[in-house]
Amino acid sequence: MWQEAAKPVGYGIAGYLALLLLIQGLAWPMAMEEMSDYCPENSANCVYSSQTKSYRTELPSLRFNASIDSVMNAVIQWEESLWFSSIQSSDQSFIHIVHRTPLMQFPDDVFITLTCTNGMVEVSFQSQSRLGAGDLNKNPERFADFHEHMQDSSFQDSCI
Repeated sequence: MWQEAAKPVGYGIAGYLALLLLIQGLAWPMAMEEMSDYCPENSANCVYSSQTKSYRTELPSLRFNASIDSVMNAVIQWEESLWFSSIQSSDQSFIHIVHRTPLMQFPDDVFITLTCTNGMVEVSFQSQSRLGAGDLNKNPERFADFHEHMQDSSFQDSCI
C-alpha cells in the first residue's frame, strides 16, 4: 500500500530533476564570458550600473575612496554570503559570479569590474539572467543587496 503512495512522489522527484537538467542544458550555451557596456535594449532580465550609465536601477553608482584590493575583498564577502553562487573567474579588479535561483536553479551571470579613477575605485555592476524574457525583479534586487553590502563595508587605503 505504501508503495502505491510512493509512486506519485517518485514521479514528482523525477520530473523535478528532469526539469533541472533541462534548465541547465538550455542555459549552458547562453553563458556570458565577459561584461558588456550595456544591457540589451528593452531587456527585462538585466541590470547595469556604472559611473556613466545605469539600466533598471535608481540607485547611485558606487565609488569608494579605497584600494582596489580592499573593495574586491568586500565584493568577495558579498559573494560568499549568497546561496547557490560560485565564482567563475576573477582577477585583481574583475569578478564573474554565477548566481542561481534557489528552487529551479536558473543561472544569472554577475559581472563586477573595479577601476581606479582619480584616486577613487569606481564599481561597474551587471547582473543578467541567461534564460527568459523577464527576471521576476531578481537582478534589480541583487544589485540593491550588493549596493547595501558595499555601502555598509569599510575600506582601507586608496587607489593610485
